[in-house]
Amino acid sequence: MASPVAKDRDDRSKAALWLAHSSSQAAAAPEATVSSLVLEAVSHVPDSLERVTLSPFPFRVGRQAGLELVLPSYLVSKIHAELYMQEGALRVRDLGSRNGTFVNRKTVQDCAIGEGDILQLGDFQFRVLRGEGLAAPSDDPSSTKSFAAGALAEIVQGSKDMDELLRDSAVTVELQPIVRFPGAVVSAYEALGRGTHPNLPRNPVELFKIAASMGAEVTLSQLLRRKAVEAAKDRLRVAALFLNTHPSELARPGLVESMEELRAMAPHLDLTLEIHESALAQPESMAALRDRLSEINVGIAYDDFGAGQARLLELAEAPPHFLKFDRKFVSRIDTAPSSRRRLLSSLVAAARELLVKTIAEGVETAAEAEACAKVGFTHAQGYHFGRPAPIEAVQ
Repeated sequence: MASPVAKDRDDRSKAALWLAHSSSQAAAAPEATVSSLVLEAVSHVPDSLERVTLSPFPFRVGRQAGLELVLPSYLVSKIHAELYMQEGALRVRDLGSRNGTFVNRKTVQDCAIGEGDILQLGDFQFRVLRGEGLAAPSDDPSSTKSFAAGALAEIVQGSKDMDELLRDSAVTVELQPIVRFPGAVVSAYEALGRGTHPNLPRNPVELFKIAASMGAEVTLSQLLRRKAVEAAKDRLRVAALFLNTHPSELARPGLVESMEELRAMAPHLDLTLEIHESALAQPESMAALRDRLSEINVGIAYDDFGAGQARLLELAEAPPHFLKFDRKFVSRIDTAPSSRRRLLSSLVAAARELLVKTIAEGVETAAEAEACAKVGFTHAQGYHFGRPAPIEAVQ
């Protein structure tokens, strides 16, 4: 299913401030090349990007005007801390600040700071990242840089570990069966990603929060799909696979191309891409995406249908191959008032008129399964038919 971290992502913006710094030689030689490390801040203002060189060293930060970096907050001391180079390494030193200097949420007096670390000064946070390929900033090194109070958002901890997860493909996949009515015969599996990095959550929702805070949610989503196809392509029992998307992928190029790569990897697999039903707000774009995916024999399923709005008019303009009804329709449907069952029957019938196959999500009991079959669902998914399990368990 599409990850709910989309809402969290909407509340955050892309990286706003990049503070590139020189190597230890740069302090003595202004013409030296820029180091591969940068500091990043997340802004509440979308799509803004600024850079300032951490030079000359020591690079002082505080509330007082005239410092190399001014942070206008009373939680920041007048001269709060300084960054400096020692033996080629970047370090941070607290200068007797009232509220302390923090690295990775721990108070420090003087310590090295490296890639992935989070530096906090008052209510401002910055993250150290590797920045190969960045051009040298054009800012005057002697100039002061300042930020408006409240301009920066909180950084989610774990970016260094997330970089390692993405680099090492430290994820795995579990499969949950999707059955076909009548007979409840397994006809497909949904691939559900899980993290395996020792310092990160296993839960994909939490993983996507961290990835979204560093602009890597698309990379994570593509990794999970690739891992699923790699693991499933040689298993004879897996003939059809449902793969998830992250909502931000719909607004960026590369989704179709990523699916073309998977199609080439496993030409025999029946692939379906799950997209959250909110995407139906743009039926023309969805219809175009459906047509492009159909050219490479990849289907579309709208996930969580009815979780927000049952977009019936848009559904008619851009019908998918599968429509997955949100579990709120299915839960206790066997004991629900007849009016609710009639409503569900009419929605399923409307999908059937559009030649769309329907999947009941969250079926947990035999009674719910029987009721869904009577309503007219063509497929179902839920704990009653099977919990997510390691792909090795699919014989």
